[in-house]
Amino acid sequence: MDFTQSELDTIQKHVDDRWRDKDHGVHLADIEVDGTERAAAVWEHKHYTFIILKIGAFTYRNLFYFLRKDRFDTGVDEFNDLDECVDSLMKCQADFSLSKSTKNLKPKTDK
Repeated sequence: MDFTQSELDTIQKHVDDRWRDKDHGVHLADIEVDGTERAAAVWEHKHYTFIILKIGAFTYRNLFYFLRKDRFDTGVDEFNDLDECVDSLMKCQADFSLSKSTKNLKPKTDK
């Protein structure tokens, strides 16, 4: 299931609101997660890669990578609200960036 233009616009608005000084384009991708290929909206900032996965018609999952090897999620399996999904992802990454501590996050190192 692909993202609609409205969904992409919603994600881009959140990205633009957070990083006003730079252009962070949101790109579409197909990503395999847990053995299933999913539509994804992806953007990068410095050492971080942000991903919003579309699981169903109005169901989303989020995660981010730090240095392209350590994967983190927000601890919420699915979101039914795209705004909440993006906000939660950005807050989780900001908390991680400020603390550089992973004790409250669940790292999943890809090997």
